[in-house]
Amino acid sequence: MSSKPTKLVDQDQALSVYLKDMLLIPSGTNETSEPSLTLEQTIEQAKSITNNKDWHASDFQALMFDVQGLKLAIPLHDLNGILTWPEKPLPKIPDKPNWYLGLYSQDHQHTQVIDTSHIVLPSQYQDRNNTSQFIITIDNGKWGLACNKVESVVTLSPDKVRWRQHSGKRPWLAGTVLEKMCSILNIAELVKEF
Repeated sequence: MSSKPTKLVDQDQALSVYLKDMLLIPSGTNETSEPSLTLEQTIEQAKSITNNKDWHASDFQALMFDVQGLKLAIPLHDLNGILTWPEKPLPKIPDKPNWYLGLYSQDHQHTQVIDTSHIVLPSQYQDRNNTSQFIITIDNGKWGLACNKVESVVTLSPDKVRWRQHSGKRPWLAGTVLEKMCSILNIAELVKEF
C-alpha cells in the first residue's frame, strides 16, 4: 500500500480563505432569510445607504481591527477593502516621511501604505519592530492602513459612542466606544494627516 504525501495549502491561500469565511456577515437566523453577505457586498451596501454627513446619527456597521494592541473601528462606508501583507517588502518612494511604509500595487491599483501606529499611538508606545499582517484600504484605495489583526464587523449604536466635540490634537478620532474598548476613526480627517 503506497501512501501519497499530503499536499499543504499555500499559507497565503489558506489565510485568504480563512478571512473570507471569517468576514461573512450573517443576514439572519430564520430559514427564509437571504444568504449571508460577503464583506465586499456589505461595504457596498453600507456606502449606498449612508450619507457621510450624518452617518453617526443612526446605527452603523464598522470593521474592528488591531494596531499594536490598540483596538480601532472604521465605519464600513469608509472602507474599500482588506489586503494581506505581501511576502516581498513594499517598494519605497524617496523623500517620504518615516511613517510611509511603501507602495502596494495590485491589478493596476497603487495603494500608499502608512504605519497606522505612527498616527494613532504616542511615540513611546510605537514598536518599530512590529510586523503588520494586513492593509486596510481607504480613500478609494489610494491609502492603506497597516494593521496587525482584522477582527470582525460590528453594528454600533451612536448612543453607545462618546463622540468627540472638538478635534484637538487627534482630529482622526471620531469617538470611542467604551463597551468595545475601541476608538472610531474619522477617515476624512485621517487622510489629511498624510
